[in-house]
Amino acid sequence: MASPIVRETIKKLKARRAELQRQIKGPIAELRQIEDDLAALSVVNGRRTPSAPRVSHQPAILRAIRNGATTPEAIAAKTGIALATVKRSVTMSVDRHKLVVRGRNGLTLTQRGRDRLRELEGQ
Repeated sequence: MASPIVRETIKKLKARRAELQRQIKGPIAELRQIEDDLAALSVVNGRRTPSAPRVSHQPAILRAIRNGATTPEAIAAKTGIALATVKRSVTMSVDRHKLVVRGRNGLTLTQRGRDRLRELEGQ
């Protein structure tokens, strides 16, 4: 946990950055310096830089099941998504959303799953 002084410094730097960004011709060098300081303080504060935006893997997984992948391992291989992510998504699709069922022949889409896939592909 970072000290209150570091948190206060981060808060002040963010406020100054917002103020400079609102100005029409803000001092570019000062903005760059503030960005560097914030990056350095974020490391001290234990926070990482923002990660990539979250992506829904559901369409790719449902498409792989529709195209014949019947195990999480096969889905991961076809889609390139991490196996743990596929297993978690398949479990949620089976238990919570009822989009997929487990049968003797592996995973199969339900009617609800086929409808959801059509809806996702239409977007």
